Amino acid sequence: MAAGDSCDMFSPRDVRYFHFLVNHTATKNLAAGESVGKSGVFVPGFRWTARCWPNFVHGGVTVVKLSLLVTRTANHRNAMAPNKVVVTHIELRDRKGMLELARGDCVGGTSLYATRDAVDKDCVVDDHFIALCTVAILDWPPVETPLTYVGNDILDMQGLTDVSFKVEGEGEIIRAHRLVLAARSPVFKAELFGEMVESRASCITIQDMRARTFNLMLAYIYKNALPIIAAPDDDGGSAILELQHLFVAADRYGLDRLRQICDKALCARITKETVLLITLSSSPSALISLMLLKISRRLEQLTSTCA
Repeated sequence: MAAGDSCDMFSPRDVRYFHFLVNHTATKNLAAGESVGKSGVFVPGFRWTARCWPNFVHGGVTVVKLSLLVTRTANHRNAMAPNKVVVTHIELRDRKGMLELARGDCVGGTSLYATRDAVDKDCVVDDHFIALCTVAILDWPPVETPLTYVGNDILDMQGLTDVSFKVEGEGEIIRAHRLVLAARSPVFKAELFGEMVESRASCITIQDMRARTFNLMLAYIYKNALPIIAAPDDDGGSAILELQHLFVAADRYGLDRLRQICDKALCARITKETVLLITLSSSPSALISLMLLKISRRLEQLTSTCA
């Protein structure tokens, strides 16, 4: 999932698990409409009730019915209703684990049905059978939690960095993690884990690149997203210059997706005015890179038109 995506997560305020024990001998002869139950206050404003009908008539067949309900107490009914959701679940345990049962919904909870023979044969232990109950109170609407790229967390782990970079002509030392760089860039992989001299160096000197550009490239490597390049200005020149330097860096380190992002952003911004600005402020090689981008994009447009 791309950076910036999000998913909805339920935020449980309270969860309760408990056993509902039913005495087999004391209940097996109850009439069809009679039941036994257990209840309690879950959290302020909520009451749970587990109930068992040992001889419930369902579809013309006598079965054991179990239900688990949650209701709001009178003094909290109106206040708690708008922002809470109740979730209930009930299981009947047999000697092998969980008995496969027919289920149904009921107002305020859930219910299940088991044949009388199955309960008598497989579920009664020490003259009791046990229902496992779960009640959860969830906040509503669900909390929207952004999914962060794992590189964001690694980037914060400066104490675990194992390689440093020093940009030639600038005093800033930039620290990073070899494994992250190698996983994202084939050039870094060759430099840091191959036979090159850099693989044995703890501090590597970067030539022909500004520290700001190198930092922007690292931000992309870790976060999988293009950082904000520059604040908008009257002529857009600062952003174009930053993108152009980043394009060259991406090409140098084999970051194809970053290069494509810079390519599209540059071609969308280049005009006669910005080309003039770059002519006056850039090196010849920088201008050539930009013009080649412009020509390449124009050729793509002509090719698609002719086709």
